[in-house]
Amino acid sequence: MKSCMDNAIKEICDKEGVSERALRLGVRTRKFSRVRVKVAYHLNHEYGISRAEVARQLGVCTSAIAKAVQNMEGAENKC
Repeated sequence: MKSCMDNAIKEICDKEGVSERALRLGVRTRKFSRVRVKVAYHLNHEYGISRAEVARQLGVCTSAIAKAVQNMEGAENKC
């Protein structure tokens, strides 16, 4: 499971042009925050990884991931 998660994070970071290391350190610039939301949503919905585990991997608190995923779900439902 960990290698799948690592591969997914690396793939999304490469696609978005951001540093995986900086993303995992919790850098809080707008660009990294947007990528973090995409990663969190993908890991939570595609792989079924808990929000707490996603938060640990991305260097932020669980509530930040929960809020980001909920916002992404809300945006998805509006379309």
